[in-house]
Amino acid sequence: MACLMSCLDEDDIKEIRNSLGSPEAQTEPGYLRDVLNKIIVQMTRGTDMAPLFMDMVKVCATTDIVQKKLVYLYMSNYAATKPDLAVLTVNTLCKDCQDSNPMIRGLALKTLCSLRLSGLVEYIEKPLLTGLKDYSAYVRRAAVLGCVKIHQMNPQFIANHGLIDQLYDMLRDSDVIVVTNCLGALEELLADKGGVVINQRLAHFLVSRLTNLTEWGQCFVLQTLLKYTPDNEDEVFDIMNVIDLYVKHTNSGVSMAAITLMIHLTQDMSSIGQDVYRRIKGPLLILLSSEHPELVYSSLCHIQWVKRKMPKLFSKYYKKFYCRSKDPTYVKYKKIELLGEMIKEDTLPEIVEELSVCCTDISSQLAQQAIQTLCIIAKKGATYATPCIAALLGLLNLQLDYVSSEVLVAFQDLLSYESNKEYIPHVLSQLGACETIVQSSRGKAALIWLLGHYGESLPDAPYILENMIDVIEEETSAQVKLRLLTATTKLFFTRPAECQDMMGKLLEFAIESDTNVEVRERAQFYYRMLNTDVNKAKEVVCASQTPDIPDDCLTETNKLDNLANFNSLSILFGPLKWSQIQLKQTDTKAMHQIPSPTHSSVLATPTREDHSTTPSVKPMDGQLVDIDESKDAEPMPELQLVGDILVTPEEYESTWTMLSVYDTIELPLLEPLKPKQIHSLLENTGCKVMATTPEELEPWRAFVYAKDTTDTLYLVEVVLQSQTDILTFTLKVKGQTSSDRGGMFARQLQKAFS
Repeated sequence: MACLMSCLDEDDIKEIRNSLGSPEAQTEPGYLRDVLNKIIVQMTRGTDMAPLFMDMVKVCATTDIVQKKLVYLYMSNYAATKPDLAVLTVNTLCKDCQDSNPMIRGLALKTLCSLRLSGLVEYIEKPLLTGLKDYSAYVRRAAVLGCVKIHQMNPQFIANHGLIDQLYDMLRDSDVIVVTNCLGALEELLADKGGVVINQRLAHFLVSRLTNLTEWGQCFVLQTLLKYTPDNEDEVFDIMNVIDLYVKHTNSGVSMAAITLMIHLTQDMSSIGQDVYRRIKGPLLILLSSEHPELVYSSLCHIQWVKRKMPKLFSKYYKKFYCRSKDPTYVKYKKIELLGEMIKEDTLPEIVEELSVCCTDISSQLAQQAIQTLCIIAKKGATYATPCIAALLGLLNLQLDYVSSEVLVAFQDLLSYESNKEYIPHVLSQLGACETIVQSSRGKAALIWLLGHYGESLPDAPYILENMIDVIEEETSAQVKLRLLTATTKLFFTRPAECQDMMGKLLEFAIESDTNVEVRERAQFYYRMLNTDVNKAKEVVCASQTPDIPDDCLTETNKLDNLANFNSLSILFGPLKWSQIQLKQTDTKAMHQIPSPTHSSVLATPTREDHSTTPSVKPMDGQLVDIDESKDAEPMPELQLVGDILVTPEEYESTWTMLSVYDTIELPLLEPLKPKQIHSLLENTGCKVMATTPEELEPWRAFVYAKDTTDTLYLVEVVLQSQTDILTFTLKVKGQTSSDRGGMFARQLQKAFS
């Protein structure tokens, strides 16, 4: 039939209307059901079926309960768009509210309240008040939920009819679902006053009814009981004796709600609280064996919370946190994080071996997480450092780019500690082989940092840096160039004869040819210091820099100790992400400026290392590079993009292939952006979008172009990594790049997404 189409035209609507009014619809219940089913299917697909509203009003008088359900579902959905016609259904609904069949009474009352039209409150009053006292539990359930719906239309209605007290009385209803609905309704109606009030009598009544409740009702009641504080320890034990049965419930939701309540009851009883944590250890570990990875992840987050209360509680069960091949990446992340937290001296070899296996995972991000965890473990002390550093050195022998890069970053951090100085020769002996293996900017920057700090002890250090300087024109990362400038300058002070020529070549390129402002300014700063006072320059540049590497694994965990986070979404998202979600919900327009990526400071800061043994260098006559310092940088003109431009796909592709990369920008996002939002922001800056990949494809890419008033063409590849919330811009420029118009355009892009 035509109504099965995803998009219906007037002829299709007319055909359905004829079907509703056909003789078969009056004589054959099955025929009318089929027509109504097809209407509901189209409605759920998003097709506008509102033109059939008047025809559906006529059908609602049917005596078939299945047809009534379908028609009432339609009415509830379109009543807001057709308020005038919705009034025509009131008589039928009020009549059905007095039907002898309780199913029809309950269905009619539920639909009447779901119309959400403030003008119908006077018609809802009598059926609702009667429904609260109906002998049928089904009608009472609908009436209780109707109180919440009518409160949203007319808040005074509840107070005028004293429904709060009536709902409190109904908490002792014989039907457990009515009881649960009353609790939920009171929570909603009294939200401004803190929700339902739980006194001792009500708390004991709810505890005694737990066995009769549904699993959903048990979860809700257990969570509601968190508002109650017992008067004495005997009362605590009485409640806990009942709750203990639900700690090992087969439903994980009931189990976690019971665990939360037990922790709440004993949070002021330290000795009993310890016993409670031991009691809930088993159920949490059992959840790790679930076939549902989401449930496993939730269990891991709660184990991490409990572990901070009792650090040694799960230590002997460390093998349960080993990564399985079928585990999704996010579960492996959490397991690796927990392994790093629960490690002890007696479990050190086995956990280090497990983490070493994870370091070679096919997922580069997971491998980085495992290597960072090894680095954190190594900082715990000399006993922990030996096996961890040995494992990291072994990973360098694998000659894998993403592994070697992260290992070098780890050594950049570890070797700055005085207790790890003995491992410097072992690391330096493998740096030469890393030159050709490491291709990522992060790894290159770490390698150069190590060569600059410890190159005095490595004979090949100047030659490794020289090889990098020879191909610096092909380097796109500003961070690598900055590290190369600093490392070469440091090595120049300790081995001047070997570094003088390449130092001059590097400074000349950075000052005369490089388009990045920060690189150019750093090179000019070093050059002027060397020409002014070499010894003073050595004091400034050789002051050791502490690696700016955050301990990503332990930044947020200490903020989750509050019991309010237990058994909630906040413990899954983490406090930072959860606060962002809540902020977005309360004020979607709130925007936070995102700081741009920072580089190492030009003036290095002192650290734990001692460079007093660095040999002095005498001032050199003449200049390293023949550079005219009289050239002052001209102020950059304001960048104005032209709107009426057109670049064909063929021109875009040929120009993109011909040009080299001007700059690559990685922009971390504080809150996720959808491709449509990125598309809109790009157009607001004056850019044109040539093409995009499908939104569901990971990573999502967009190819963008723009042109300014000086006829400079900008081509940009935008890459969105939704898993890490990182937006990457790869910029190519054709035209007047000598005036750093490319840098101005890059800053304009960053500003648009900040």
